[in-house]
Amino acid sequence: MRASVSDLVNSNFNPLDLIEDVVVSNDWSYNRTDNDTLYVEVGGEWCDYQLTLAWNPDFNLLQYTWTYNIKVPEKKYNLIYSLLNKINLNLSAGHFELWTDDGWIMYRNSLISFDYSSITPEKIDYILSSSLEECDKYYPTFQFLLWGDKTPKQAIEASLLETQGEA
Repeated sequence: MRASVSDLVNSNFNPLDLIEDVVVSNDWSYNRTDNDTLYVEVGGEWCDYQLTLAWNPDFNLLQYTWTYNIKVPEKKYNLIYSLLNKINLNLSAGHFELWTDDGWIMYRNSLISFDYSSITPEKIDYILSSSLEECDKYYPTFQFLLWGDKTPKQAIEASLLETQGEA
């Protein structure tokens, strides 16, 4: 279902309709379970992510969560908390967290909009691509901490090392 100009003026507007169009154009697998929830599988540089988008029309709030395919062992929770804190200090938007019930790492953010005309396919595409970029950027950091036995500080330094020149 595509959003129309009349939807932008009234309360029937649902950004998931626009997002679904972006998802289809990217050829991502998805499942729209109801009018306000969309699940998408997105291939990243290092892994596939489960993207969950939820629209709350009462608050004009779009929430989106990217879940990594990494399960954190309970014995590493304290290290992950320290790493997540260090990472989150460097983010300009959104945050990473650990879902302790299942040990999954996720990136979460929200968009509040009272001006429906500001939610465009281009903005949605930007939100999704920049979120995916953040997730991919920190994937090696989690790997270094969880399986490379690095400290949180070492994991960030090792994963964000920028090379210069060509080999």
